[in-house]
Amino acid sequence: MSKNSVRTEGGPEQVFDVLDDAYAYPRWVVGTRRVRHVDPSWPAIGSAFHHAVGSAAGEIHDSSKVLERDRPRHLALEVRFRPIGVARVDLDVEATESGSVVTITERPLSGPVAWLPKVVSEPLLSVRNALALQRLRHAADSEGERGSA
Repeated sequence: MSKNSVRTEGGPEQVFDVLDDAYAYPRWVVGTRRVRHVDPSWPAIGSAFHHAVGSAAGEIHDSSKVLERDRPRHLALEVRFRPIGVARVDLDVEATESGSVVTITERPLSGPVAWLPKVVSEPLLSVRNALALQRLRHAADSEGERGSA
């Protein structure tokens, strides 16, 4: 399990504006190349968006499904990036006086990534998720600037 947090000037609603936009995921999720399709009911529980992971040299097509959603506090996703694995990703947003704190917790559920020793997998996930949170912070702060303009 990997757990990272970041402070943002964006409030919980601004963070969730980004989280609720499936097409924004490639801007902040490390490794997501593009969104291929979004279920019409997104971001309802059980809905999914279908994404491509990789580079111009090659892509893996998979999906992310909403398991739990309590806007603007909590979002849980089942993220598939097979054949490497499946993970549960929880995003928790806590309001602060100056914005919010966003915490991401990732638990590998299956596949080779789940079989790796934690001493190997956790540092890799932690670095990737720290970068993702920096990107999410930038996107949420940008949302706030657009909303106040």
